[in-house]
Amino acid sequence: MKRMGWLALALAGVLALGGCSALLERSYSSVEPYAGKYWDSGAEDTLRADSYQDLVNTLLLIIEQRSESGAIRCYGGLSYTQAMDARVEVRQETMLGSYLLEDMRFAYEENAAGGYFTLSYQITYREDAADMDSVMTLSDSQSLVDLLRLAVREGHDRLTAQFAYHMSRENVTAAVESLWREICENDGDTQLPGTEEGDSPSEPEAPGEGDAPDGEAPPPDYPPCPWTVKFYPDMGSADLVEIWLEDG
Repeated sequence: MKRMGWLALALAGVLALGGCSALLERSYSSVEPYAGKYWDSGAEDTLRADSYQDLVNTLLLIIEQRSESGAIRCYGGLSYTQAMDARVEVRQETMLGSYLLEDMRFAYEENAAGGYFTLSYQITYREDAADMDSVMTLSDSQSLVDLLRLAVREGHDRLTAQFAYHMSRENVTAAVESLWREICENDGDTQLPGTEEGDSPSEPEAPGEGDAPDGEAPPPDYPPCPWTVKFYPDMGSADLVEIWLEDG
């Protein structure tokens, strides 16, 4: 990608309201003018990083633009070990990296006289990843239930959504399972995945004598939820969730 075209797109992403918080997902420092901070004036079409955090930020900007190859010059005493640590952090601890990346590789070339080393990167992206511009941002777990209910009704095989605020994985899992129970209890308005039209969930058997105390009916015996829920990153909170309604 030509430098100026890449730069214009990156500037738009960096300056967009809320873009920095979504892209730079930890307590990153305020964004300085992109052209002055991340382009190396001594080499055309080459990015630069002067600190570990610069390198993480630069990699995230590269991923956001779906760049597949290029070079980053690393200054300021950065080491190869730090470069590998930044690669792991981006791939495993950030929403964009954990969701979009299939693979990220670096070739290392040191320039002792110039006081820097160059990382030539090659990035492979998931072919089945959703376009991030089309991924809906939700505020709570009930919004996820509403969106998932619509996806089931319309026969989609997958739902991908991100949360505007940190959401616990437990809340997301509970919301998904609550919709599954709702579908199992429905009156036929929503067809269960994997069933023929006109089929209905089996009614729980009537309790026999002694099955429950005080004559109470036992809780319904729902079939296991067949949907697969994946979290990106695969850590404590649910920043981006991908729900496969069919085998994925």
